[in-house]
Amino acid sequence: MNVLRAAIGIFGLALLGLIIWAAVSMTDLHGTFLDQFAVVSTLPWGIVSLVDLYVGFIFFAVIVFLTERSWVVAALWAAPLLILGNVWAAIWLVIRLPHLAKQLSKPDWPTS
Repeated sequence: MNVLRAAIGIFGLALLGLIIWAAVSMTDLHGTFLDQFAVVSTLPWGIVSLVDLYVGFIFFAVIVFLTERSWVVAALWAAPLLILGNVWAAIWLVIRLPHLAKQLSKPDWPTS
């Protein structure tokens, strides 16, 4: 379990590093974030990628809502996904993975 949590944490940090790199280097050659977003949102695969990304955020938010005990806590974890993306999902997974694994290992139906 700890190896999986570490791997998720490493991938989350790598993604954060890519985001920082893109933010720092984007004005050098290709314009601002909004300039680049305007180009990506006109390309068919750019649109598909953006829709896929946000559908994935929604799917992950469903998992958060199904596993958190409080609706308010779930909303506080799920809402930032739409802005912070999978870096935020990685943080949630690193923190909640032991509890999530415990929940998933329970039998679905009572035995008696």
